[in-house]
Amino acid sequence: MKHLDNSLIQKYIDNELAEFEAKEAGAHLENCELCRNEIEQRKCFSEKIKSSLDSLASDEIPIPEFVLKRQHNQKKKTLKIAIISSLSTACAMILILLIIKFSKPKTNCDDFIFDYYTIDDYDANKPFPEQDLAVFDTYHNY
Repeated sequence: MKHLDNSLIQKYIDNELAEFEAKEAGAHLENCELCRNEIEQRKCFSEKIKSSLDSLASDEIPIPEFVLKRQHNQKKKTLKIAIISSLSTACAMILILLIIKFSKPKTNCDDFIFDYYTIDDYDANKPFPEQDLAVFDTYHNY
């Protein structure tokens, strides 16, 4: 019988061979020292890997606290938005107050309205400053 190939040796170590394959491999291993040594070396290598993994898994690894930097930036961004919106609202209010103050017609009780009438011989061909005018009434604007 020829030697066991690599996939057959691995299946033998992992107990994944069918029943008839396991019998044939067992019969071969009774007579072949080379294949027995190969299986022993692989089992030894596999045990070393498992023990290394176990030792790595048992060590405590410190895990730092997870902090999102985005949250810190988000607070700054929210603060900037709040300040900008507050300032723009204040500017709009000041602008509205200024418009109201300066667009309001002045009504002062001390203002007088002068009614004037022209003399009967009004000449429409003369410029206004040259017209003869007479003031008859003066009254308060209420």
